[in-house]
Amino acid sequence: MRFRKDRQPPASAADSLRPLLFGDRSLDQWPPPEIIADAEPWASFVRARELERTGHRDEAIDVWQQIASDSDVESRHILQAWHFLRAAGLTPPSDTATTVLGAVAEVATRDGHDLLVAYRDGGVRYLNWSGKVAVVDGTDAQALDSTVTAWLEVAGRLATIVGVWDKAQLPTLPPGHSRIMMLTPAGPRFGQGPDDLLRQDAPAAAFFEAATRLLVAVTNLT
Repeated sequence: MRFRKDRQPPASAADSLRPLLFGDRSLDQWPPPEIIADAEPWASFVRARELERTGHRDEAIDVWQQIASDSDVESRHILQAWHFLRAAGLTPPSDTATTVLGAVAEVATRDGHDLLVAYRDGGVRYLNWSGKVAVVDGTDAQALDSTVTAWLEVAGRLATIVGVWDKAQLPTLPPGHSRIMMLTPAGPRFGQGPDDLLRQDAPAAAFFEAATRLLVAVTNLT
């Protein structure tokens, strides 16, 4: 008798994109395997990884610091550089530690999660519970500038009062719960809880209201 192995369902677009959103990939995972790393800042990340692996940590730190201080690269790259710098024992200065490079709103439904992310560089990612995604970058993102800026301003105020999460994994988010998160050089800062209770908190409510305005704009755009 032959036993049939259960097949795993194919990953949705949202499942594939989600791990790349928060700037917390390991050295082996950034750049992702599918990236051709001959352009910057990918090439610098590869060079720093080889330096770290061959025992040249100080040189690797120099490369990560260059990326982290480059205002022309994507916010996710800056988050990744700080992720590696923190792992190497460095911490951002106080005037940088609370800088919000990305804002995240996540709502857990019975069927999945809705997740919206906006970055300081203007990029937006929306992952629908159905598995579909919307990616807005470049000139398309210019139409969202004001709503992204408004959300990041709210997130910036929250980042000054919410502590850094220093564990490797975020806690689970059960159905009916929601999460607010600020992505900063010092690490992610977040709060979560039952959605109805979270929205009764004034700062969290303002965060979700700004996120909802952006979601409407993204939906209209896409």
